Amino acid sequence: MYYIKQIILYSGENTVSTVDLSPDLNIIYGESNTGKTLVADTIDYVFGAKKHRFAAKLKIKKVALVLDVDGNKLTMSREIDSTKINVSSAVDAINSDEYNIGRGKKSINGVWLKLMGIDSDVKILMTLTGKTQQLTLRTFSHTLLLDETRIQGYSSILVQGLGPNRKVDTNVLTAYLYLATGKNYLPDKFTQDPKIRKAKQDAVKAFVDRSMAALADKKVSELANFSNETPEQLQKKIDSVIDEIGAAEGALDKATAKTQELADKIYEIDNQISESRMLINRNKSLMTQYESDIRRLTFIAEGDIQHGKIKKLQVCPFCNGQLTKDQGESCIDAAVAEVDKIEAQINDLRSVQQSIAKEIDELNKERAAIINERRQIDATIRGELKPQIAQLRTHLSDYKLALGQYKAKEMIESFSDVLVEELHETVSEEDGTDFQFDVKAKFKEVFQAALEKELDYILEQCNYEDFNKARFDMDDYDVVADGSPKATEGQGYRAFLNSCVAIALQNCLEQFGHYIPHLLVLDSPILSLKEKEDDQGESGPVSETMKAGLFRYLVDHKFKRQTIVIENRIPPIDYKDARRIHFTKDKDNGRYGLIIDYFGK
Repeated sequence: MYYIKQIILYSGENTVSTVDLSPDLNIIYGESNTGKTLVADTIDYVFGAKKHRFAAKLKIKKVALVLDVDGNKLTMSREIDSTKINVSSAVDAINSDEYNIGRGKKSINGVWLKLMGIDSDVKILMTLTGKTQQLTLRTFSHTLLLDETRIQGYSSILVQGLGPNRKVDTNVLTAYLYLATGKNYLPDKFTQDPKIRKAKQDAVKAFVDRSMAALADKKVSELANFSNETPEQLQKKIDSVIDEIGAAEGALDKATAKTQELADKIYEIDNQISESRMLINRNKSLMTQYESDIRRLTFIAEGDIQHGKIKKLQVCPFCNGQLTKDQGESCIDAAVAEVDKIEAQINDLRSVQQSIAKEIDELNKERAAIINERRQIDATIRGELKPQIAQLRTHLSDYKLALGQYKAKEMIESFSDVLVEELHETVSEEDGTDFQFDVKAKFKEVFQAALEKELDYILEQCNYEDFNKARFDMDDYDVVADGSPKATEGQGYRAFLNSCVAIALQNCLEQFGHYIPHLLVLDSPILSLKEKEDDQGESGPVSETMKAGLFRYLVDHKFKRQTIVIENRIPPIDYKDARRIHFTKDKDNGRYGLIIDYFGK
């Protein structure tokens, strides 16, 4: 026997939320929006549901079920939006491996069926004319796990879909017949000419073989140099390379910005050097002018000296007038004073020229250092950063190609499984030509009396209002209590009756003793239950008697299987040692909800 020992949800960065369960009755109750329904959703997702119903705000990344199988541990985990379920097994009959959620050789359905003692290759009738399909857990899991929508439904819980006036599919009935009797009622007599049948089968086999050969060639061409790493490892490498490319491109941007900054500095220094050189040239021109002035003054002074040697005129040669003495005074002193002044200016100018030349020398040294730094950064960009980015992009392309090869491999293998499955189904269909099976008569023969006996007992024990007698209607495959079909009842009574039918079905399977699911999940069986309306159309108070009766029945019969009941409020009865898990929606009182550290509205 097996049971779910623990439910685990991984969310956020490192949040792990767990719920420990007992092998018999478990009651999870509390206010709305505390995550109670997530328990059922998690089980259904690990059952192999194609879609999940986890809200994005919960940030759930992975869910897992830890099972106890006769004392041995079996863990099934599934990442959100993945089609794979990882199984870690200490059970001899079940291998640790990665399983698909669909049909095929490595389907999670096979694991669940093995837990019930069923061979994963069992075929059941899909149509009354003999077409078969593989028996899977998904064929009948909707009768083991009744969520809040299904438990209030109008149709029989055997109906796979939702909504009123829906019919029970043949494969659901034949699946339950197999669980009850161990027989799949496949056709064993053929009315078609064996030669014609074999020719058709050979044609189909030839087509499948050709297709499989083409797929094999495609697999060889598509999966050349196939990576030995897992998709998870490849994805981690892709994420790591993307981070490295981002870091390298960031370093490249910084280096490029730095070279631009250095180029601006070089331009600024060149402008300063140009201005200094222009000033030097101006000073040189001024120096030349000063030197010319000194030569002019020297020439004047020398002329004045020579003038002293010439005899001075006493009388003007033009008018014979007497010449005054001051008109012949020497200008040597004035010239000397002017030369001294100019030489002082020349000395100042030379000092300025030296300072400017020294400044130009310092600027040239700074310019050379900046050019050298820029060359080093350019060398790093050309020799390190750009090659590193190019190499990382090559690695990224290789990893993406390898990941794409995994997807191609999965598609090829999945298509191959479909081909093989279609071949088996086609052969089975050909084998069943002209075959007719009365599934309704067989289901009635096996189940009707046993179900009616169980329903009488359960409804009486659960204090169903004014109960007298129940029957199981074979047209609707549903309960009729005291002459009233379930579909005519209100929402609360439908949920109550659907719960009782689900319990009765499991009780019958246990009595037959062939294959037993060992699990039943009921979400909100009494949430909407109210008394029937009186003659004036008024509703009475909530039916505490029926509510208490259902839970008292579950407590008294809890060792039949693992039962998980999800409800907002539970009646005040003696629950003995049944496991009760209360989500308080109160941060300061007990456990707020299923997801640790999440406090919703």
